[in-house]
This record gives sequence, structure tokens and C-alpha cells, in this order.
Amino acid sequence: MKIEAGDSIIHKPTGETWFCLGVNRDRDQVCAGGWPPTMAKLSDCELVEKGKGLKESEVVYRNSHFGIDWERYVEGE
Repeated sequence: MKIEAGDSIIHKPTGETWFCLGVNRDRDQVCAGGWPPTMAKLSDCELVEKGKGLKESEVVYRNSHFGIDWERYVEGE
């Protein structure tokens, strides 16, 4: 199964379980909630539990921490 926004994922390098706020497959990138909110490689993550998508408040959280165009962000650019 593919990782999608609203899923619980494990970030293999850290062993942490995160809430996925968004996925950009073209950039191999996930946007994850938590503290601190972070971005990581999709290829470093595995699905733990399928979610039901994002609630409006979660979209607002993502946009406030990463911007509405977060999918275009690449660390270091």
C-alpha cells in the first residue's frame, strides 16, 4: 500500500512513528507532523497504519508550518 496523507508512518533511520501530512512521490518526500514538524525522504518511511486523510485543522497545521506550496520545498534550495 502507498503512503498517503493521514497515514501513520515509521521513519526507519530514527525509528520514530510520525503522522504523515503529505506526500510528494516525484521528490521522494513526506511532510510529517510532530515536534518539530519535519520533512523526510519517502523512501526512508514505511506504512504503519492507514489513515482516513487529513482533517481541515491538519491541513491548516501543515500549511502554517510548511507553507501552502510545501511540495515544492527541497531542503538546501
